[in-house]
Amino acid sequence: MPERTLERHGAGRPRDASIDDAVLEAALRQLARDGFSGLSLAAVAAEAGTSRPAIYRRWPDKETLVVDAIARLAKVSPPPTGDNPFEDLVAELEHFRHCITEAAALPLAGLMLGDGVNDALRAKYHDLVVAPRRARIRSCLQRAIDEGVLDADADLVIAGTFLTGSWYALAIAQVPPPEDWARRTARLVWRACGATG
Repeated sequence: MPERTLERHGAGRPRDASIDDAVLEAALRQLARDGFSGLSLAAVAAEAGTSRPAIYRRWPDKETLVVDAIARLAKVSPPPTGDNPFEDLVAELEHFRHCITEAAALPLAGLMLGDGVNDALRAKYHDLVVAPRRARIRSCLQRAIDEGVLDADADLVIAGTFLTGSWYALAIAQVPPPEDWARRTARLVWRACGATG
C-alpha cells in the first residue's frame, strides 16, 4: 500500500495530502462529466474516498474547490518554451483549449463574471488561472517583437485578450471552434501585430 504524505496544520491530526490530490482529481473528472452545476461535493467526496467534512476543512465551498481544481489542471504540463515564438503561441492556445474543454472550465469563467461572486474568490481565480496564462501568451508575443518578427508598437494587451477571447466568443455564439482554432487564431493575431510571413 502506498505511503500517504501527512502535513501538520495546527494542533490537530496531521493532514493527509493524498486526500487533497484525490479530491482535486475527482472534482476535475466531475466537472468534465457533469459541468459546474452538476458537480456535487457529496459525489466528489465519495469518488475521492473521503467525507464531505474533510472537503470542507480544505475548501469552504464548491466554487473555491473548482478554482483550485482548474488551477491544478492549468499547471499540469504547460507547453515548453522552444525557439519559435509563433509555434510556442500555438502550443499555449492548444493548452488553453485543453484546459477549457477537459475540465468544462467555460462555465466557471462565466461564473467568475457574475455579480454574486466573492471578490477574494475572483481574485484567486485570476491569480491562479488567468494571470499565468496571460503572462505566457505575452511572453510569446514579446519574444517575437524582440526578434523583429512583430512590430515594436504592437498592442499586446488587445492581442492577448483577443487570443483567448475568441474562444469565449465562439462559445457564447454556440459555434464549435474549428479543429485548427489555435493555429488560425494565432496566425490572425500574428498578422495584426505586423508579421508579414
